[in-house]
Amino acid sequence: MMIQGLLFDILIDLSFIALPISIILSKEKNLYKSLRKIGFLETSPKKLAVQATKLFLMLIAVSFILSITLTALGIDDLEAVANSLQESRIHPAFLLLVTLRVISEETFFRGFLVKEIGVLGSTAIFAIFHFGYGSLAEIIGAFVLGLILAKGFQLNKNLYPNIIAHLAYNLIAISVA
Repeated sequence: MMIQGLLFDILIDLSFIALPISIILSKEKNLYKSLRKIGFLETSPKKLAVQATKLFLMLIAVSFILSITLTALGIDDLEAVANSLQESRIHPAFLLLVTLRVISEETFFRGFLVKEIGVLGSTAIFAIFHFGYGSLAEIIGAFVLGLILAKGFQLNKNLYPNIIAHLAYNLIAISVA
């Protein structure tokens, strides 16, 4: 049963990457130009490291503040998320799924939807997609952190810093869950 769930997740993630690329590719007729239009841009390693580090530190700081605020408000229902992660972490394909999920989320929600419907619209949809855990704190967190990622993408105009920062954030969140 767990393998079927992981395969389904992988297919969903691949569709989040394929959909925007295919839509843009139908207009551009060039895969390289399509990827660049989504936000996969070359940059110097130093600039990438600086951008990704700033974005990652912002995610960590805001997450910490958000955690304190939600706990003070009595919205501390992340047990479902932790339980789900505990079950998934034992599967060998888990790290592949985590990496693929970050790439697909950044490609679809930031590289595609931010340009199509704006920061707030893409962030709201991103938060709704985190509803599956059944945690209000997860949805609020996804919205707030999604705003940071969307604004980071607008500022950097490049998905690579987002992917690195988002992946690093998720790996830390998973390790402490």
